[in-house]
Amino acid sequence: MKRFILLIIWLGFILYSVFLAPEGNGPYLSELLTMNHPDPSLLAMFSLLGVFPLVFAILLLRDDSGSVPAWPFVVGSFLLGAFSLLPYFILNKNKERSNRTPNKVRRFLQLRGLSIVLIGLAFGLMVYGLLAGDTTIYQKAFLESNFVHVMTIDFLVLTGLSIVALRDRDGVAGWTGLLPIIGPLSLVITKNGKERKHA
Repeated sequence: MKRFILLIIWLGFILYSVFLAPEGNGPYLSELLTMNHPDPSLLAMFSLLGVFPLVFAILLLRDDSGSVPAWPFVVGSFLLGAFSLLPYFILNKNKERSNRTPNKVRRFLQLRGLSIVLIGLAFGLMVYGLLAGDTTIYQKAFLESNFVHVMTIDFLVLTGLSIVALRDRDGVAGWTGLLPIIGPLSLVITKNGKERKHA
């Protein structure tokens, strides 16, 4: 049932982005890509979408032992966000083999310092966007720009997928993922700390 719901979300997201999202991008996309004084709220959201794939790398590649490899979907998420990650959650089944992730990569992803840096970066971006950004500009961009509209929904879908990943991989209540980026990574730090104590 979960996989069917995610399939509907994935297909709906694609169709919505193509047919129902606003047409055109106005000046917003070029301002973000060229860093030509974009509004801080737009810049913060754009930057947070660059951090989210690293979060999923940590969540999914710690134990990549499912029926399909996670790494191609994680790599794709750096360009396509939830469009790339949703198929993984749809196709993947229970553990069926040993961990695909090389030991060096896994140890890097489990570094406490990496999660702390990403949490600090996400927190700084959120504060910057909220305090320095103009909500009226963001709202206008959301209604007029296809890119801003889709990236905002993408951020919400990625937040939801982090909740799914936490429940599937760590067996914890999904509420931890409601705080984007910071919530999932805080849980990873806590879990890794407990595992080291028991090791």
